[in-house]
Amino acid sequence: MKNEETTPSGTTSNRPAGAMTVDVEEWFHAHNLQVPEDEWESLPSRVEYGVNELLKLFAETGTTATFFVLGWVAERNGALVRQIRAAGHEIASHGYAHRSILAQSPSDFRTDIRRAKALLEDIIGGPVRGYRAPSYSITSATSWALQEIRAAGFSYDSSIYPVRAPHGRYGIAGAPRHPFSVSDGLWEYPLPVVRLLGKDFPAATGAYLRIWPMAVHRRALRQYQRRGAPLIINIHPWELDADQPRRAAPLQSRLLHYTRLPQTRTRLHDLLSRGRFTSIAQLEALRGKQARRADVDPSRARKEAVGSTAREAHRHRGSVVNY
Repeated sequence: MKNEETTPSGTTSNRPAGAMTVDVEEWFHAHNLQVPEDEWESLPSRVEYGVNELLKLFAETGTTATFFVLGWVAERNGALVRQIRAAGHEIASHGYAHRSILAQSPSDFRTDIRRAKALLEDIIGGPVRGYRAPSYSITSATSWALQEIRAAGFSYDSSIYPVRAPHGRYGIAGAPRHPFSVSDGLWEYPLPVVRLLGKDFPAATGAYLRIWPMAVHRRALRQYQRRGAPLIINIHPWELDADQPRRAAPLQSRLLHYTRLPQTRTRLHDLLSRGRFTSIAQLEALRGKQARRADVDPSRARKEAVGSTAREAHRHRGSVVNY
């Protein structure tokens, strides 16, 4: 029953279980490796291999995905971007230079995201509507970036983790887990968390998908299904590339980057087989249709999107959440 989702009542629905997303970057762009930018051009490119492995997996599982493509990669691999688009997937932006927003001024950030958006739109000959920050770096301290994202012409963002990550580099504890409005015309599609032993932990993305037991990710999916919220999976092409170069780094960084790379494909296949996963663009289209059918005003639509997490968001005073 690949294209059906089991609801809490035990019936099935054609509603997507969530969205599949990919941050298209090279292995040396990964935050944990801390490779200096002036070395990038001299290092071997591996992105094409990882992307093609993902395209094969998505074809096998009937999955449509959103590919957040780094501008630096797109500038050097325009044919690969067009290949992704031709396979029926959405092209979105990961910015240009893969710098954390925490390390950028508003002016630098504005230049980066607009440069990448224009580059991608020129390659695909169409609009790019979605953005994801490098290293999920929209936090309470960088919430100003959401206004810049909207002003650049994006209609959605998918950068917020609704929990403080264990290493502390990203996350907004208490932010909604449902899609929610962050400013006029800009919606947020947050990354997934799982509730375990009374606490929230990141799940179903990147290193968490590789390191946590699969039972944790299956539990996260069930929790999102019970709430009626989409699970936003995320992966990087280099996570399917066990033969990538090995780089010297602190032990913790090496563990986060290299652990279980050979198992990534199998683990991702397991999750994708448990429901229909689509692109964020298609989730956006469904949200718009539901709002038009209900004939609700924007403030009511916003509250409905936040749903049962509104009280949780209200407790997180000072966050970017707006409902």
